[in-house]
Amino acid sequence: MPPKNQRRSHTKSKNGCSQCKVRRIKCNEVHPICSNCERRQISCDFSQSPGVSRSPSTNINGHGSVPKAECSDRAGSADGEARRKSSQHVVDPFQQPDLVSNQKTTDLDITNLRLMHHFTSWVAPNLASSHTPEALALWQVYAVKLGFKHNFLLRGILAVAAFHLGYIHPEKKAEYDLIGTTHQAIGLKDFQDTLAHVDETNCHALFAFSCLLIVLAFASDAKDKPKDFNTNVVHWFYLLRGANIVLDMHSETIRCSFLKPLLDELSYNETTAAYTVVDTDQITKLFRICSLPEHDKETAHALDLAIHSLLSTFIQASVLKGRGDSSLLTAFVWPINLPPKFLDLLGEKQPAAMVILAHYCVIMSWGEAEDPNDTWFINGWARYILKSVQESIPESWQEHLQWPASNFE
Repeated sequence: MPPKNQRRSHTKSKNGCSQCKVRRIKCNEVHPICSNCERRQISCDFSQSPGVSRSPSTNINGHGSVPKAECSDRAGSADGEARRKSSQHVVDPFQQPDLVSNQKTTDLDITNLRLMHHFTSWVAPNLASSHTPEALALWQVYAVKLGFKHNFLLRGILAVAAFHLGYIHPEKKAEYDLIGTTHQAIGLKDFQDTLAHVDETNCHALFAFSCLLIVLAFASDAKDKPKDFNTNVVHWFYLLRGANIVLDMHSETIRCSFLKPLLDELSYNETTAAYTVVDTDQITKLFRICSLPEHDKETAHALDLAIHSLLSTFIQASVLKGRGDSSLLTAFVWPINLPPKFLDLLGEKQPAAMVILAHYCVIMSWGEAEDPNDTWFINGWARYILKSVQESIPESWQEHLQWPASNFE
């Protein structure tokens, strides 16, 4: 941050910054950051261009970020204050340099142009589950804009569009699946490499890609061979945890950005007593079924955490389903939050972990029962996972699958 005497050398604005307008307080109009914004350690639009102020009429500013002060209250005052003191400015992810094309001619790649058009026209509105202007802008505007700065996100966008085109055009499914798989493989490698050094300049793109991974995880596999359980299910569950890793490391930065509408929806939780929700006893009995003396402490803890998280997800999904709202996004909270040890148990096809997973299939089936145009990427997955569990666990555990299986009859 420049010294105060240097900052005061800039010309003053006649209107004040948008942050002060929102709060209806007097702005001293000092560039590149007014005294009010400096005191609150929030982004001042004077720093973008001296003398130019953005309109405060929306919560999402010109670069897709939310005023930092609005988010710090939710982050916890002590923790938020420590983070604010550690940084003297807010990193704008859209200020990063654009990707440079390696194509040396002006020939157009019609296939990729078609994919991008399809994403912005059809897939983005489909992903905006809350159907608010902010949720739509998240995928239709900001994610695409950020994709031009991060190769993995751009590839993820193109891959999702390709798989969706394959879904709505069955006669060209093989062709589009190949295109989607190619983009996905390139993007996934770049994502994993970048995930090793997360910072404030790439955390938004990494989190957005992690969310697209949810779609790619289910859209890209054939789900016709239960023997591929580790490859098709467990592998993707590990990848989905990348969203949690990024969010844990840069929670406030991500929450105070264009991603806020998605995080608000993912974290939305209605306080409802478990006993008032039908069939919660089918989930709670898992605590007894999966508690065995031969389990070591780490295994027992991982199973308990998975069941607690499943119960919370089940209640929330039940409430949404009961009043006719979509429970699809809520269903994905569970795999994202799974502890690593539980994923290891799934990889080993440990019976208790597999039975817990079978009960999760019920929540997935509710999502499949919604509008096929919205749930295209998970259609058939709940039944596939349940069948995989049925073929993987010993006979002595089969009785614990009766309730999940009854939901598919």
